[in-house]
Amino acid sequence: MSSILELASQLRAKSSKELTQTLEASLGQGHGCDDYFDLSRVLLSRRELEPKIRSLHSAQLEALRSGTSTKALVGLNLSTGEVIEEARELSLELEPQKFKPAYHHGSYLSAFETLLCVTELLFACERHWLDVIRAGIRSQDAKEIALKLKLTPKDVQRKFQLAVNAGLIGPSNSRWVASKAGMAWLDMDRAAAWSVLAGSCWDLPELQIVEGPLAEQLLKAFPLMNLANIKMLEFGADLGLVDQGSALYPLTLTSSEKAAKDIAKHLPEILDRLLVQGDLSIVSTGPISTQLHRKLDTFADSEDLGLASRFRISPMTISHALETGMSVAEIYKTLEDADGTRLPQPLEYVLKQASERFGQLRVLSNQAGTIISSDDPILLTQIANEHSLRGLMLQPIAAGQLATRLGLDLVYFNLREAGYAAVMFDQTGQVISPRVAIEPAAAIPEQDKIAARVTRLISGDKSQMGSDDVMRQLQFAQKNKLMVQIAIEMQDGRPQQFTLSVLGIAAGRLRGKDQEKDAERTLPISRIQSVVLV
Repeated sequence: MSSILELASQLRAKSSKELTQTLEASLGQGHGCDDYFDLSRVLLSRRELEPKIRSLHSAQLEALRSGTSTKALVGLNLSTGEVIEEARELSLELEPQKFKPAYHHGSYLSAFETLLCVTELLFACERHWLDVIRAGIRSQDAKEIALKLKLTPKDVQRKFQLAVNAGLIGPSNSRWVASKAGMAWLDMDRAAAWSVLAGSCWDLPELQIVEGPLAEQLLKAFPLMNLANIKMLEFGADLGLVDQGSALYPLTLTSSEKAAKDIAKHLPEILDRLLVQGDLSIVSTGPISTQLHRKLDTFADSEDLGLASRFRISPMTISHALETGMSVAEIYKTLEDADGTRLPQPLEYVLKQASERFGQLRVLSNQAGTIISSDDPILLTQIANEHSLRGLMLQPIAAGQLATRLGLDLVYFNLREAGYAAVMFDQTGQVISPRVAIEPAAAIPEQDKIAARVTRLISGDKSQMGSDDVMRQLQFAQKNKLMVQIAIEMQDGRPQQFTLSVLGIAAGRLRGKDQEKDAERTLPISRIQSVVLV
């Protein structure tokens, strides 16, 4: 019997739970497989076999290469009691894949820097139009954020990818925005926030890690492992788990939960004390909590971030706070509580002025595009002549109005980048917040899809098949000299079953030997409802 038939027989004997595990481990998760033979063909393809073989521990790999069946190999469908020959041949052919390690410095301090950087990235998504590109964000955007954090642009790009991998940031209408999970992340304590990031890339196989070269430990235990797919090697340094390719103590603790407790104990102590100065700058003398950082980023621009940080308030930043629903009184109280002294008069002045001017430049959506509206004709003339805004192709359409065919968000962010405190409004006159938290599109959960496929496979013997499926099964049985159990509708409409060995297929008719009657039968293929190989 062929490997396909042997594996199909093994799959047919599996329980619903075991079939579910088989489909979950399959790259295609059984999509498009109508029966056990379809699934067997898929599982024996190189596409499915290679990742399984590369994931094998050295002892299991040696067993496969030597043709020795083990319980683990059977569980991976690499053996059916005897090692599947296709899997054995491929295991002998495969060689370790080339891997170029990226040696980044990692420590407890780098974990703190990552938490700070991800926080800043989430607010950058809110304040700026960050184009969705393959590398992550544009190099200029990465450079600006890197200057604040005293990092390299490559470091920022990698931490951005970590945030995307953790589901904190996602694409929406060609720009990056914070997800609802990302906004919730900002309210977490540092241990919980770190755990979210670490949990998204804690993908090491079952192995007792010790301090030392991580890649060497992995390859010693799993000789064919594709290290390029291990996220921990990519992001471990950012989380304080890996340094220059070597595992650090927190990574030896076997779980992200245990590591989080150790990391949290070694992060710089939070002070949450601010000094508000007359030049509208805000200085923190030590590390601040994510919660305070979130409030500051709502109404102030970050200029320097680290163990000590500096922010700056301006009419533009206050306008942003008012757009997102924060009041002037809340801004004042936040600073007063963190400073502990009477705030300087210039701050009170700029808060009052920004509040009075809020909404003077309005951006509205209409069917033809976007309208910029203001009661100040001089302001509109200045905007129409602004060199940096020529790409918006603004045209006057009425007194106090400019129009463009471009979208609302794009126009709004371009005006803000050019220094104009624009505010978006809907048709009812309500302010539209630039804070857009995306939520993943509703989809059928993978578990539900897999459950449906398992049900279809188990009940496939009883369900009516299409004509192509019937012919394919009959041809397969004839080629491999197998018996089939067929369900057929007779001429009088009665259903009947026969167990036959296929002798021939021609002119739309099946000729086979009836095993029960020990006689030949000729049956019309068009009336056959199902075929099961036995």
